[in-house]
Amino acid sequence: MPQGLEDSMSYLFSWRGIPVGRVTLRRSAGQFTYVSRHLHTRGGQVGERKQEVTLALSAEGTVEGTDSVPQALWLWRGPPRPGCVTGREELTGREGAHCLTAVRGAEAEGTLLGSPFRARYDAQGWLQVLEVGESRFTRSAPGEKVRPPPELFSQGVPVQGNSGVLAFEPAWAVPGRVPGMTEWDAAAARALAARVHAAFPEKGPGAADWREGGAGEAGGCLAHALRFAAEAEARGHRVALVHGLLAVEGGPARPHAWVRVALPGGGGLELDPTSLDAVRPETHLALALVDPKGTSVEAGERWLELLRGTHRVVRRP
Repeated sequence: MPQGLEDSMSYLFSWRGIPVGRVTLRRSAGQFTYVSRHLHTRGGQVGERKQEVTLALSAEGTVEGTDSVPQALWLWRGPPRPGCVTGREELTGREGAHCLTAVRGAEAEGTLLGSPFRARYDAQGWLQVLEVGESRFTRSAPGEKVRPPPELFSQGVPVQGNSGVLAFEPAWAVPGRVPGMTEWDAAAARALAARVHAAFPEKGPGAADWREGGAGEAGGCLAHALRFAAEAEARGHRVALVHGLLAVEGGPARPHAWVRVALPGGGGLELDPTSLDAVRPETHLALALVDPKGTSVEAGERWLELLRGTHRVVRRP
């Protein structure tokens, strides 16, 4: 069994490019522990929920008394051998086929209970990145200090300076458009933003932010932006989702999401259907522009850099 740092590793958990939690894996003699600390919303308030499961292991590395292997343990050191095993999700206890179908150098592909996954390993064979559907797990370097994602949402990022437009330091380039965007009339886009705004009875984080649909539920900025994108597409228009920060009244900058619409002639219109406030450089700071239906690796990496503290938010006159 690995010793020292190698028997305990942490991974940042992102959903659709948004950091929502951290997973820690630990293996000691005869047992495997899976710890999840993730963003949790209740009554419109953002907090943290911790879940921890410890499984007793046989000498072969399976869950004691069964022939199933913990899912994360199967992936942790690898790549696993080609073929299928019976795996168990640590938090749910659900069991089923876990299959490795292809290995290309340090990358591996397969399925977890029928869901496709892609994994990347370092030179020592330790899992570095795992992508499953819209979820992505990225390993934190040993000893690296990373703010917990729930803290980012509840406390935000300090803003240096008292007045002026918001900016990242060092700067990040954000494109004006993403592939596939279609031009749309500004008045029609504003009208849709007003309808989406009115569709949510409460403006706060809720279940609608983390799954499709959510009609009639409370919803935060992500739910509003995704609803706008879905309804725009139903009308034949493709828009972009903006990952960014919102800072008002001298406070910190907190994660926020809004949309960008392509206008005829090459221009763009940014709309915030959550508040219907104007998207201004003094209040809204774009981090990344992404396809609303995609999983943005770039956005996830930039959020991770903010959690690491490598970029600051400043105001420039």
